[in-house]
Amino acid sequence: MTPLRWGIAGALIVLLELVNRLAGVGMSLVLTEMLILALFASSLNLLMSYGHMVSFGHAAYFGLGAYGFTLAVARFDVPVELAVFIGPIVAGLGGLVFGALCVRLTEIYFAMLTLACAQITFTVLFQWYDFTGGDTGITGFMNPRFGLTEQNFMTLVLVVLVLCLFAMAWIVKSPLGLSIRSVGQDRWRAEALGLAPRRVQLTVFVIASVFAGIAGTLFAVFQGSAFPDYAGLGFTLDALIMVVLGGLNSFWGGLVGAVILVQLEHWVLMVTSHWELMLGLAVLVLVLVLPQGVVSVAGRLSNMLGLGRKK
Repeated sequence: MTPLRWGIAGALIVLLELVNRLAGVGMSLVLTEMLILALFASSLNLLMSYGHMVSFGHAAYFGLGAYGFTLAVARFDVPVELAVFIGPIVAGLGGLVFGALCVRLTEIYFAMLTLACAQITFTVLFQWYDFTGGDTGITGFMNPRFGLTEQNFMTLVLVVLVLCLFAMAWIVKSPLGLSIRSVGQDRWRAEALGLAPRRVQLTVFVIASVFAGIAGTLFAVFQGSAFPDYAGLGFTLDALIMVVLGGLNSFWGGLVGAVILVQLEHWVLMVTSHWELMLGLAVLVLVLVLPQGVVSVAGRLSNMLGLGRKK
């Protein structure tokens, strides 16, 4: 990133924190949910924009992160401070097992396998009453938000998001990131150059699963509960919409899409109950007018102003 973009990113972080502190408890809760979903969408964006792997089951790892943390605390009496690391580890292990199956196929067949794996995860969480609580989930096992105030927890989530985005950016710019992009763009040419496509794809699959697990863990802490819906198709569709709204092939696509989706939901619900209709219309308009997503507008403005675009 150029110094100007670092400055813009820093200004946005400061602005978020100011809104968090000044706009009231309700806005802090909305911002917290927005930031958690931004991390979740960014993890899927890492898989799609760089690995060119479309997942219809990414919520499985969000749910595994949430349940990994929740079960560690509720069933095994693990201290909360330690359990927050267990959630992402469980999600990463799930990504390793399911990813090893999914990367054996490509394109639509890969996508359908990810959906099948997610449905398996959801079904286990939904029906294993003795362990996961079944369709009633697990509630009341801890104070939501670690007992922090709404503003302080939002600040904590903001810090975690920034750290995760730095980690993702480092991965993208690393030799591993170059391998991921090479395999994503042309797996046969990458293989001819000596790369192992399945191994590279499995690696990015697990990395994306871990970041999704971090988001799921934060969401379980935020809500003080865990439900099977966290691993359901609805969360994956939300993440896919966020990435498309923000813009594929852009590092910031998931983040921008999450901001748009959550804020759109928040403000539209204050006017009408037909949230799904408004979302459908918004997606339709954006896909037709901005097929490359909202981030593409910033790129065009940057080029018009002569600021250049970082490759």
